[in-house]
Amino acid sequence: MLKRKFTIHLDAILVITVLFVCSIGLNVFLLQEASSLGDKNFGQELKLLENEMNLDSQKRYIDKLKKQISEQEEKSNEGN
Repeated sequence: MLKRKFTIHLDAILVITVLFVCSIGLNVFLLQEASSLGDKNFGQELKLLENEMNLDSQKRYIDKLKKQISEQEEKSNEGN
């Protein structure tokens, strides 16, 4: 029977180590990037909520003014 001797060369160890370090570095970078994007997204969602609330408030104010104008027109029409 043939016995095969398993040997690993120094250059193979070096390549495996470099790939492992690059993989860990990329994972750390992507984690930080995802965290940053999550924070940015949260800020944008808060801004969107604030804008929607402002828009609703402005719509209610416009409706109130329209109602006041129509009431004044009715009063002026009754006077004529």
